[in-house]
Amino acid sequence: MVGAEQSTSLASASKYCVRHVEYPSPRQHPDAFDRFMFDLVERDRIAVIVPVGDITTHQVAKHRSALLGRHTATTAPPFEAFDVVANKWSLLRRAAACGIAVPRTQYVEDRHALPSLLDRIEYPAAIKPVRSRIRTGAGWLAATVKYARDEAELTALYRDVDYLAEHPSLIQERIVGPGVGVFVLCERGRLLAAFAHRRLREKPPSGGVSVLSESIALDPELLDQAMRLLRPLEWHGVAMMEFKQDRRTGRAYLMEINGRFWGSLHLAIQAGIDFPYLACQLAVGQKVDAPRHYTVGVKSRWLLGDLDHLIMRMFHRDDDQHLPDGVPSRPRALFDFLQLAGAGLRYDVFSRDDLRPFLYEARQYARGLSGSAMQAARRRCEPTSTNQSREQESRHAGVLK
Repeated sequence: MVGAEQSTSLASASKYCVRHVEYPSPRQHPDAFDRFMFDLVERDRIAVIVPVGDITTHQVAKHRSALLGRHTATTAPPFEAFDVVANKWSLLRRAAACGIAVPRTQYVEDRHALPSLLDRIEYPAAIKPVRSRIRTGAGWLAATVKYARDEAELTALYRDVDYLAEHPSLIQERIVGPGVGVFVLCERGRLLAAFAHRRLREKPPSGGVSVLSESIALDPELLDQAMRLLRPLEWHGVAMMEFKQDRRTGRAYLMEINGRFWGSLHLAIQAGIDFPYLACQLAVGQKVDAPRHYTVGVKSRWLLGDLDHLIMRMFHRDDDQHLPDGVPSRPRALFDFLQLAGAGLRYDVFSRDDLRPFLYEARQYARGLSGSAMQAARRRCEPTSTNQSREQESRHAGVLK
């Protein structure tokens, strides 16, 4: 069974999905989502709940004890541990206390605290909300990483972006280099399975979700650092540690931990470690038979995400100012995108054995493109004063044009 807040979803399009349920939006109506979840568990006697997003994992972890009391297992970690790693500030302090390298960081309570910190900031800087998802009275607010080249850009962000102006955030030195992920499955702090990959391309190109990644050999030091953090928390379930390897020095810096399944999960499965299956074994109390080894050199590509990466590189020239040094030129980016096959290359969504998820995603992508084109056309046809008014409204809403 697959659940989503829409009548259809990427996973429900699969031929392997036997049933789909639509639930209230956990972002906009978290209390209604909770009630739906408990009603579904009682009515259909659900054996295991597997949350995959930040918000659904938060909600399921929050009610983990109540679900277990209803004889329903879950792959979500205990809430107390999940909440610690979801708070980037508390995580970085724990990491530093464990001797793990973290970027130089300034904590900012809100926009009013910024002036007293300006003389401590090094540029370019990365600006991050303390939490990637922020609970408000109106539901959950999605918050993303921003970049600033100088003090003027930094102060503009705290003036124009609501979640930076009103909620705690971090200002960090920007670490430039490849992203390395270390992924684990633990049983109350004991390591059961581990995997690693490096990001080859991301969306947006300045840094974000992986659109092309490759399985790599586990770095024993990075795995040790991960367990130094997770073991004292008695971590139970899956987690992803994100590191950035400084291109100048080769040193790896911890950026964050995601206490949930990750976007590039398919790569681990393709390389030989089926984390969802293993996590379900753990949840229901079975012996976890985790492989000791996996295949190195497997590449997994999210094709439409990679297309977004290409479009941003080719046409969003204003974004170039935030690209790290050493990124490929535009012609090279186009050439790389057109390499549709190669040794070890697999695809996240596209599968000849199960085409419907890709077709569903392609339809959604096309609708998004046509909607964006229509909005752009309307803006071009409107008077200048109206365009300026719309831009100002979007800035107040926390959306930077």
